Amino acid sequence: MTDECIHGFETELCDICAPRQRAASEIPTPTPRRTRITTSLRTVPGQAAAPASSLRSPVPDLPEARDFASLRAHHVTHVDNLDDIVGSGAILASDAVTPVVDVASAEVRAARAEATAPDGSPVSSHVPFTLSPDATRWDELRTGAEGERWSDAARRTRATEYVMLVVPVSAFGASVIVADQDAEAEDARFAVGPDAATNLIRRTDFTDPEMLGLELLAGPSVPFSAVAVIGVPNDRVRQSVKAVLKDHGGHAPRVAVFPPWFVPPVPAE
Repeated sequence: MTDECIHGFETELCDICAPRQRAASEIPTPTPRRTRITTSLRTVPGQAAAPASSLRSPVPDLPEARDFASLRAHHVTHVDNLDDIVGSGAILASDAVTPVVDVASAEVRAARAEATAPDGSPVSSHVPFTLSPDATRWDELRTGAEGERWSDAARRTRATEYVMLVVPVSAFGASVIVADQDAEAEDARFAVGPDAATNLIRRTDFTDPEMLGLELLAGPSVPFSAVAVIGVPNDRVRQSVKAVLKDHGGHAPRVAVFPPWFVPPVPAE
């Protein structure tokens, strides 16, 4: 049987542990560009024609449209909460569970309980996900949990104490809800269903191209069997997660060590 590396992949398939060397024949040879010469009735013989680009304003490159159904959703939780998630067989909404480590402040919990989702239920009755592993709220949490959104318990933790549960958005079905910002915000805009969600993320391409502020609401519970990958910060946490999965049996998603998810991105200069 093929061994599994610390990143959760088969050793020979991991580009970090066993980087593939490209043969010289695989390296593409650039094709010389062919210069196209055009003439016009207004061009004086022997005089080069003005470039076509000078006759019109440049058109900005539009971002490539993303299909919502092809995206992955991310739910971050403290590793001490994982045993209850695996044991119950589901990720539960915040108003249905008391986590071992609760990172949300009382004020945020109250605001989400009072805010209403498009289906008429409280925002707190849904399981929150992000559409980026570098989402703004997760970035706040992994850099010290400063601010009123976070509990004192959150400020006592470190980023390496968390795990990231990754679920394909296709697992959420037609009832999935996406907000263009925190779902409890008064001016949040919502989309219900995959088609509407595709349109919403397309409208935010210019204001939030990396989808750092978007929030996905699922539930009121998400079956643990929908989790495809559990991202962890190091091998120690990976062994701990694997022990929890083994103790409970049943569905065992791939556990992958991916440190970049747990380190704040370096700000652009």
